[in-house]
Order: sequence, then C-alpha cells, then structure tokens
Amino acid sequence: MDQQPNPGSRIAGAGDREAGFVTAQFMVVAAFSMAFLALFMYLIALQYAHGVVRGALDEGVRVGSPAPATTADCQAAIDRVLSDLLSGPLGGEINAVCTEEAGLVVARADGVFSGWFPGVPDLVISAEVVGIKESDE
Repeated sequence: MDQQPNPGSRIAGAGDREAGFVTAQFMVVAAFSMAFLALFMYLIALQYAHGVVRGALDEGVRVGSPAPATTADCQAAIDRVLSDLLSGPLGGEINAVCTEEAGLVVARADGVFSGWFPGVPDLVISAEVVGIKESDE
C-alpha cells in the first residue's frame, strides 16, 4: 500500500533543519516592500505639495490681476490656499510673496520639503507665476 503524506503535515523528506526558512525570506521581502511603499508615498506627497504651491501662486495672480486688486489681495489668496491645502509640517517651510513689478503681478514661492527618511535629500522648491496687471483705463 502506497502511503500518501497527509496534506496538513510537512513534506516527506524535509528535515527539521529547514523549518522556518521561508519565514526569514518573507520577512526580508516584506521589509523591502514596506520601504519601497514608504518611499513611493513620499514621492506622491512631494508631487502633491509642489502642485499645491503652483496652484496657490496661480490663484494669487488671478486674484491680484484685476485693476482694483492689490498685492495684499494676491498675498491673502496665496496664504488661504496654502493654509487650506498644505498646512502642517509639509508646508511649514514654504515662503510665498506677491509683488507688483512694471505692470505685472508676480507671485514667488521658495521653500524646502524635508526628507522623511535618513539618506533622502531635502527637496528645494522655487516657483514663480507672472500675470499682467489690468489697468482702470
């Protein structure tokens, strides 16, 4: 009579020296997978933050371009967008200003997005949006 191994038991012929070997491999793969996932999430967060900064500058120029608007209106719009969409540590080091230069409304932002992990460099951002200032004439 041919003896078949019990499906719930160990494979016939595998000794105790191999017990737990798959667990160590799984743990290494799981650790690398989690590190890759965290790095991927960091890159997504950076893309989001950069998009918010550009959007805030666009909104500031849009608000500051009409004739009755001032640079204070432009600055308020930029600050409102940044505080709504990028508050907290990710947007903590972003400095944005709005100026009027030679018939143009210029919104600039400079800042640093700090790396989340050791060995990951900080991302320095510098963006500028320019629009034509409308006149009353």
